[in-house]
Amino acid sequence: MLIKFTPKVEHLKCVVLTPKEGLKLTRTIVKLLPGTNEVTNDEWKAMRGNIVSELENGEISILAQKVSAGRGKIGGIKAKDLKEMPVNLAIKYVSECNNPDTLEKWYAEITNEEVRLAITKKFKKLELELPEDKIPDTPNGSPMSLEEFDEDENEDEDEETEDSDLSDDDSEEYNETDEYDSEEVNFSEMTNAELKAECEKRGIDTKKFSKKADFIEALTNPSEE
Repeated sequence: MLIKFTPKVEHLKCVVLTPKEGLKLTRTIVKLLPGTNEVTNDEWKAMRGNIVSELENGEISILAQKVSAGRGKIGGIKAKDLKEMPVNLAIKYVSECNNPDTLEKWYAEITNEEVRLAITKKFKKLELELPEDKIPDTPNGSPMSLEEFDEDENEDEDEETEDSDLSDDDSEEYNETDEYDSEEVNFSEMTNAELKAECEKRGIDTKKFSKKADFIEALTNPSEE
C-alpha cells in the first residue's frame, strides 16, 4: 500500500499500529518520511484509525488508484503497490521516496527496467550504496565428485565404442545384402525399361515378361522365378 506523507515542516512521523483480529503485523510502529512510503495492507488497516486528522487535512494521502485492466478488457484493477502501477506513475513515486528501507525493498522486487533504473538513480541521489543483488537459492545444485565425473566419462567412452562397433557391423551387413533391396526401391515408379535392366542386373530372365507387373513380381519375389 503506497501512501504519501506531506508535512508542512519536514520531519519523521511515527504512527502506532493498533492490533486487530485477523491482521498480521511484524512491527508496532510505522515510520513515515516525507514523500512516498509503503506499508502492508494489514499495517494500513491497523494505522488508519490513528491518522484520521492527518487524512482529513491532507498531510497523509493514499496513492492507490484504478488502472486499466488491459486493452480490450472491461473495468480496471485497484493498484496499491509499486509493481501494480503504470510505469510513469511508478517512476514518479520512486522519485518522491526518501525511505532507504523501502527503496531497498523495491530494488529487490521490481523487474521493470525503467522503474528499476529510477530506483538506482534515487539511491545515487540520496548518496546510498546500492544493495547487492540477491543470489537465488540453488537446492538442486549438487556438483559431482571427481570419481563420479571420471566414472561417467568412462561410461560415455564405452557407449561410443559400442555404437562404433555396431555401425561397422551394420555397414558390413549392408554390403553383404543386395544394393537394390526391394524395400528400398519403389519398383512401381520405374519404367518397363528400367525394370528390365534391374532384372538383368540380378540375373532374372525377362523373355517371358510382357507387362510391368511381371517385372515387379520377379523383382519382389525372386525366389519364385
